[in-house]
Amino acid sequence: MGLFSLFRKKPSPSELAEDLGPLLVQVAVHECKSFQQAWDRELDNKTQVALFAEFMILLVAVADRLAFDKFGDPVRSEILNPVVDTARTCFARQKSFGPTPEKRGLYFDRLFDRRFQMFASCSTIMGEGLDSVVFTGAQHLAETFLDDLPDSELPDAVVETGKVVTKAVVALMTVPSFKALSEK
Repeated sequence: MGLFSLFRKKPSPSELAEDLGPLLVQVAVHECKSFQQAWDRELDNKTQVALFAEFMILLVAVADRLAFDKFGDPVRSEILNPVVDTARTCFARQKSFGPTPEKRGLYFDRLFDRRFQMFASCSTIMGEGLDSVVFTGAQHLAETFLDDLPDSELPDAVVETGKVVTKAVVALMTVPSFKALSEK
């Protein structure tokens, strides 16, 4: 640890909450393009919004694990609740999933609840096991958005999807507000 790292101010939970929501939205939007490149597909607007929501929830699940490990409850909730609110608001602005922002927000909440349960059963964020958030998320994304692939091609698609997910999570670890969740 360098001399200056001793004097660096650690962000407060409220600062983390303020920074993380927009950061994760930006990453989720950007990575939608990366998924399309990895899958060699161009998705229509509605499917891109669905992909954004699914990937955003995966990123929130990773951040939630890190925040819980570092801070426990209730601080983790103080950080992640505003992040989820930011994601919901961004999703609700898109017109593909309901006639009003309120209906679209409810759609996101239901989707979030279902997916978050799926990620909650994972034992790790990343790793060699098949029950990590990254692997489960990659498999879910591939199965959801590449449902027309023959079963024989699905394993390769999951690997390619996993590469995009892994790169995004590793890149996030270099951003101070996200990195602060993982530093002890």
